[in-house]
Amino acid sequence: MSSGRPRDEAIDRAVETAALALFANGGLAAVTFDQVAKRAGVSRTALYRRWATREALVASALEGYRSRAEAGFEDWADRPLREILDIFVDETVAVFSDPFARDLLRQLFALSDQNVELKRIYWSSIVEPRRKAFSLIIQQAQDRCEIDRKLDPELMQDLLGGAISYRLLAHPGDDDHALDAGAYIKAVLRAAGFPVQS
Repeated sequence: MSSGRPRDEAIDRAVETAALALFANGGLAAVTFDQVAKRAGVSRTALYRRWATREALVASALEGYRSRAEAGFEDWADRPLREILDIFVDETVAVFSDPFARDLLRQLFALSDQNVELKRIYWSSIVEPRRKAFSLIIQQAQDRCEIDRKLDPELMQDLLGGAISYRLLAHPGDDDHALDAGAYIKAVLRAAGFPVQS
């Protein structure tokens, strides 16, 4: 992103909303600057001033989407472990019932090796910082004997993310109407070694 001209948050939001809608519907191939500009009602120049590539645009849009979803919980890493786990359950339950969130996740998992730039940006700017923060939280909980010291924080997160991603990706949305998402997520947390009450 360039830094010369003041940013217009309304334009940024409109562009990122348009980019996410296109990405959720058709993957990265559907996100062209022409289509984003048309959908957002802005000029292509407005996009080029802000994002050098469509990968950077989609990554920025995903980060904005994540930030809005976490609004009010920006300090999650400073909260007690049980409160963090409660927030995690509530946020994940919301994703289970949101077809748009499911579509975004499916498109992210469908990225091919040709889309390595978006994968790299998404991992380094969105996923990895959260994993590092969560690993530190797990280690601190292990020091307080709240979590088994023998458990590997990275593996715990892999098990948690893998089980939830599988459920979201492998099951059609209408198949989950009978699922108690909260109970499922708590069961996965317990299976991964987190101290969660029934």
